[in-house]
Amino acid sequence: MKLNLKRFLSTVFIVAVIAAVPLPAFAATSNGVRGDRVVRTALSYLGRPYVFGSNGPRTFDCSSFTRYVMYKATGIRLPRTAASQSRVGRQISRTSVQKGDLVFFKNTYKYGVSHVGIAMGNGRMVHAWPKGGVKIDSLSQRYFIAKYHSSRTVLR
Repeated sequence: MKLNLKRFLSTVFIVAVIAAVPLPAFAATSNGVRGDRVVRTALSYLGRPYVFGSNGPRTFDCSSFTRYVMYKATGIRLPRTAASQSRVGRQISRTSVQKGDLVFFKNTYKYGVSHVGIAMGNGRMVHAWPKGGVKIDSLSQRYFIAKYHSSRTVLR
């Protein structure tokens, strides 16, 4: 009987330890199909010109791009400016960013949150930028590392 009790207690202990280990952030909170749809929709506008204050779909500025793409891909309505978009959804860590999440930058042309892009995965984003319009850039570029403000998700 003692042997069975020891085996039972060790099994309970192992199960408790396994249950206490947190899963990686992407396991239960993946943006999945919706994130893929957001990125695919965003990429369909590559090369569209940047025009400050425009609302798309022929021309975009950064926040009109994220607003237009998010609505077209998912039906989610975002506010108009990068600063106001930076206050919706749920804040996530830089290391938890997934396809379709929003990435915000500060002090790009004015003080405070002033630029936003859509994460594509693999350390890249698609965004509307004054030089080049809608384009893909690496989030590891020195400029974007220095200007990084926060990341948010509205998909999970």
